[in-house]
Amino acid sequence: MSVMRLVTMMLLVVLLAAGGIAGSNGDVLAQSKGPVVGGKTVRGFHPLKPLFRLFGLERERPRRPVLREQPPQQRLRPRRTEPVRPVIVEVPKEQDARTVLVMGDALAGELAEGLVATYAETPSVRVDKLVIKRAGLAGEGADALADRLRAVVQGREIAVVVVLIGSLDRRDIETANGVAAFRTAAWDALYARRVDKLLRAARDRRTPMVWIGLPPPKGQAKRADFGHINDVAKASVDAANGIYADIWDVFLDENGGFTSFGPDVAGKRRRLRSADGVGFTWPGKQKVAFFAEKEIARILGSSGAFAFDGVEDDPNFIVLTGRTTAPETDLAGGDEGNAPVVDTPQYQLIVQGVPLSGPAGRVDDFRMVP
Repeated sequence: MSVMRLVTMMLLVVLLAAGGIAGSNGDVLAQSKGPVVGGKTVRGFHPLKPLFRLFGLERERPRRPVLREQPPQQRLRPRRTEPVRPVIVEVPKEQDARTVLVMGDALAGELAEGLVATYAETPSVRVDKLVIKRAGLAGEGADALADRLRAVVQGREIAVVVVLIGSLDRRDIETANGVAAFRTAAWDALYARRVDKLLRAARDRRTPMVWIGLPPPKGQAKRADFGHINDVAKASVDAANGIYADIWDVFLDENGGFTSFGPDVAGKRRRLRSADGVGFTWPGKQKVAFFAEKEIARILGSSGAFAFDGVEDDPNFIVLTGRTTAPETDLAGGDEGNAPVVDTPQYQLIVQGVPLSGPAGRVDDFRMVP
């Protein structure tokens, strides 16, 4: 058999097979995987596959694009922006403006920032600070702090001293006689004496002092330690008739736990505490300054000029507590210049205890009674 005859027969077989595939079995074969012949896809086993490949009748199946499932994109929550510290522009202060001295550690520095903003538009009050970021009353420099405060108070006219200190005092106190462990009775006694030294450094010049308690920190153990420091300090301040401002509860949530958020001075929910769980953000600084200013107003008056709102010009309103240099527990007018003069009705009533006679004809005029 010649080669041409053989090729012709093979082509005939191929055409017949292609027709059969395209006929009744086309639908079945199209459902299986296989080569493409005559526009149809031959799937599965086929005896003529080698011939198709030999004569170039098999076409490459187009590759379908592989669709890979993409992971769902996470929706990025917009980052909550907290107000940053604004540029504080203070009005010119009066020449006799009263000075509020803020003293303490790093927290006191943050309190001073808030008070500067609070009194920025009050010309009768200026804010100064004596802040040492690593200061504390449990360290070796506790006595030096009292000496520095005494020097400032004696060298300048200070209207009120505001103290915020103790965030670094969760430690033992070393003395010449040994070490007093933190939260022991010996530690409490030593710490109370150091608080009292600060109080007396201001009282030597009859300068009022406002002691701001520590805020609750993040962490249960640290919070318990801060609470203990507050208890010791408050007992000493109360014993000295000082003013103690408790800010503990205003920085807790409704369940009494730590929270970084809370209402600011305008009542809007803000982040109040810094990332370390001890310091304050700008809204937090404003808030602690708000509560400090309430206590300062008891000494300076709400206007900062030794007066109360609405009564500055009322001659019938008498402030009973001395507000310039005397401690708040001393009544104004208690000097010898107001002593009653002898042989006056005032002297007879106050010194001798003789009741004054009522005006003639009044119901308490008993002179006509037999």
